[in-house]
Amino acid sequence: MTSVVSSRRQHTRDLLIAAATDLFAEKSIPGASVEEICERAGFTRGAFYSNFEGKEELCLEIVRRRGEQLLATTRQALAMIPDTPVSAHSLDEIIAKVVAVLDVGITLDDNWVLVRNELRLYAYRNPSFRPPLLEIERTATSLATAALADALARHRADLLIPLDQLMLTLDAYCERTRLDAILSGDPSGNHTWRDGLERLVRSLVVLPADPALPRP
Repeated sequence: MTSVVSSRRQHTRDLLIAAATDLFAEKSIPGASVEEICERAGFTRGAFYSNFEGKEELCLEIVRRRGEQLLATTRQALAMIPDTPVSAHSLDEIIAKVVAVLDVGITLDDNWVLVRNELRLYAYRNPSFRPPLLEIERTATSLATAALADALARHRADLLIPLDQLMLTLDAYCERTRLDAILSGDPSGNHTWRDGLERLVRSLVVLPADPALPRP
């Protein structure tokens, strides 16, 4: 019986979060009231407050879930890298496969591009929201960074810039190109994003001259 109630409660939370995400993208976080979120999700205010203390807690849950998705997608993408040594010839194909997984798992959700910016504006205007927001984002990013570092070490590959700078660069590139595609209504935005990201990563990854030889 407990598991049934728990499952029902999770379903309610899922619908409230989905409704809030859509409304935040449409109207901003301050512009979307709890009443509107409940109406969009098909619940009462009582259902909302039995799941969240307020809008701020709901916002943090959105960030947590996105962080979990980022980590899961990153691990899935890095799983495309074979355990056998990667050559310069095969690197382009591998990067294309990794980017394709990231594309499906992260960037097709236009709402998130808008909501992420709304969350940051909300944190800017509400200092109490900054520490938990930053903690959740940093935790997710550090786990994704560690997974990428492991993949690079496994193939004895180097980067032309520090790994944390690479993650920041990729994040900024993805967000800017997706936002530009949304604003312009360009249907080729996803294709352009993938091509650019592949070239960016390829230009910064350096493989050993001979994967069969130990690094000096």
